[in-house]
Amino acid sequence: MPVPADVDGRTGTSSGRLAALDGLRGVAALVVLVHHSLLLVPALMAAYDDPGAPRSALVLAATATPLHLLWDGEVAVQVFFVLSGFVLTVAAQRARHRWGAYYPQRLLRLYLPVWAAVALAVALRLAVPRGETAGLSPWLVFHGDVGRAGVLADLTLLAGPVGSTMTALWSLRWEVVFSLALPLFVWLATRLRRHALVAGAALAVVAWVGAATGPVDRPYALGALYQLPLFGLGCLLAADRERLAGAVARWGGATRAGVLAGAALLASGPWLLDLGGLRAGLPVGVLALARVLQAGGAALLVVAALGPLDRPLRHPAVHWLGTRSFSLYLVHEPVVVAVGFLTGWVTPVVLLLTVPASLLLAEVFFRVVEGPSHRLSRRVGALVGRRPGPHRADRPEAAPVP
Repeated sequence: MPVPADVDGRTGTSSGRLAALDGLRGVAALVVLVHHSLLLVPALMAAYDDPGAPRSALVLAATATPLHLLWDGEVAVQVFFVLSGFVLTVAAQRARHRWGAYYPQRLLRLYLPVWAAVALAVALRLAVPRGETAGLSPWLVFHGDVGRAGVLADLTLLAGPVGSTMTALWSLRWEVVFSLALPLFVWLATRLRRHALVAGAALAVVAWVGAATGPVDRPYALGALYQLPLFGLGCLLAADRERLAGAVARWGGATRAGVLAGAALLASGPWLLDLGGLRAGLPVGVLALARVLQAGGAALLVVAALGPLDRPLRHPAVHWLGTRSFSLYLVHEPVVVAVGFLTGWVTPVVLLLTVPASLLLAEVFFRVVEGPSHRLSRRVGALVGRRPGPHRADRPEAAPVP
């Protein structure tokens, strides 16, 4: 989930090479928007529902080749998780681990926009008639009536199944869990940074266990064993970022191209198996390995943002998308669902409505909800951070952790 985490606690802006990570977050949010828009197409949704279902050549090209990365919402969320681990670790280290200020600021930063987005989703659900559902995508049909229990779960993000108002909220649960556990993640990453390869391998093993013991084709149900190692990987990259930046700076053209190609192939791995019709018959352990490698591809994309992708991710349009990524992630699904029920469109042409409408609403939401929420959370964090504590005089002043 693309929750912005300021890298510079005093200015609220990214600095240095980390600015490209904002752009990567924005691109990933756009990919999630395209992903949900295309799930309105029954033939594309079928590829997610049943790996063994027959597909046309066009559907196969869109799902079982690296072109899938253009609308692969799962990989985009994996990028979000690695990014969260990276930028929150950087912020925590720069702020000298002032956790008392971090918690109220972070939780307000997460929850205030979520509550507004849930209210928006419920309002649109009530305002837009559901109508006849025959022939519509199962993903769209899922968005029916929402009960009080579902709304409560989405408002808390921790109580009960999350995603009744918006399926995209499933990732927020893990953002909250990770945010609460951030001190432990930062402590471990800092102490293990000189053994990053061993620590990374341990995270891969844990993620494999999570993928192998959960429903492989339902990423939102895999649980902590699969999701939290992605944050941990970002923490490891951040803890050793100076050496990482030095290595990336030494890459030649061939290495840069190889990293990008490797990231694309790894991130597309589970879907490339569909080219030969293999995915439906492979053992669970092999499929779990493909999903772990897919997460590794997402991490490589984050590393590539510090190198070969740095310049394009700094483009002004991409930068704008990055600053609005959280808002876009929160508001796009109610828009997609409303468009789906209002038009009944079951072809990719639906993108002509869902993309501009979602971008416009994201700008409004950013100005009306996210921006004020962010400013409020920073004020609260600053107030808490200024409270005197034990040995305060012995510590240099530091900005609150965003």
